[in-house]
Amino acid sequence: MNQIEKQKKESPLKNALIICNGNPPPQALLKQLWREADYRVAADGGANLLHVLNLLPDAVVGDFDSLQPDVQKQLPETILFHVKEQDTNDADKAVRHCLKLGFTEINLLGADGGRQDQFLSSLEILFKYSPSARLIIWTALERMEFILDTWEETLPPGTTLSLLPLFGGAQGVVSRGLKFELNNHALLPGKSPSGVSNQVLSNPVTVSIQEGQLLLVVQHNANYA
Repeated sequence: MNQIEKQKKESPLKNALIICNGNPPPQALLKQLWREADYRVAADGGANLLHVLNLLPDAVVGDFDSLQPDVQKQLPETILFHVKEQDTNDADKAVRHCLKLGFTEINLLGADGGRQDQFLSSLEILFKYSPSARLIIWTALERMEFILDTWEETLPPGTTLSLLPLFGGAQGVVSRGLKFELNNHALLPGKSPSGVSNQVLSNPVTVSIQEGQLLLVVQHNANYA
């Protein structure tokens, strides 16, 4: 039995957290998601930040080009997963690692880097793997995930919520609990209506889609900035 198979057998397979090597996340948000996670992964250089905070992940995954050598020397070899291929970035490698272990919810922190191309690449990873698991990117102000069919959640009234037609948009969108309801509408790039800056009026908030996908952006209840 290899290491991944052993971890898959032992893991509760619920909630994984990936810390990427982008902008350092607010420590309060990091600590909250760290406590809630069943399995914690550093995507390559994300381990540098965790080392400073004295946090030890369950795995470090990547090509190790941004993992500081002095940090790597202090990490147990059993948690190091060196993936040499260069066709994907370290966040992609870390997501695949969690999917192999069977996790159905994967949260990503530090995926919003200083370069916008890297952030857009992170959104593409969300889009790429959303059919396999629930993937959520967290920033200081909001969280993002793709809705492929249905979504339901209880949110404080007044919460700002956007539904964005990235990577093709969606047909037959129906919402409930929002200020500007959608009743079998299409949300498509460059077309009206706009799904930006809607607001929660009542609960539960639901969104259903007949075809396609939408990027859901929800502002935090608390401001971690």
